[in-house]
Amino acid sequence: MAYWVDASGGQSRGSQAAAACRSPSGTESDDGSRHCPKYKAMQHLRLKDGAPDEPDTGDWDAICATPRIGDFFAILFKEVADFDLPEPVIESEIEDPIRHVRTGWRGSKELGAEVTVVDCPETSDLPVYCDWETFGLPGMKVKWQYALEKAGQLGHVAYRHRKLECTFDGAAGQQRFAEIWRRVIGKTPLFESA
Repeated sequence: MAYWVDASGGQSRGSQAAAACRSPSGTESDDGSRHCPKYKAMQHLRLKDGAPDEPDTGDWDAICATPRIGDFFAILFKEVADFDLPEPVIESEIEDPIRHVRTGWRGSKELGAEVTVVDCPETSDLPVYCDWETFGLPGMKVKWQYALEKAGQLGHVAYRHRKLECTFDGAAGQQRFAEIWRRVIGKTPLFESA
């Protein structure tokens, strides 16, 4: 589904937004388009293929060779926004007998990533769930959900892909993301509509 996004940040969906933005007859742009230039279609995509390999929990060499997610985001922010992601700052921490949830930021809501980590305080047999969501990256927004399973004495380090969704404001943003993904993750990302 395409979203019509106001350049100032407002968002509405569907044909009503597009119709409201059309120029009156006789006021088309140079390319014949009758759409208001302050609105542009956004691509909301989900990674179909190209996630990092999921190593066996007993294969320590494969686990250690898995690309680090934090490193990927540090490179993404540096190359797309010329911004060095700062160390994480935990903003909230909630614990009950079943789960421990920590939410923090590397950067800010204007430019940075919100990171949420959920684990179980009662047992280390359950995976640690991690969610990253970017804010302020020019041309794209990225949400990556993954899990880390226990790998013996190494702890929770065995990567398990859950979901990666991206919103791009055009082909250039998607191409830039794919270039960085290939270089850091070592695979070509294949997307489908989300």
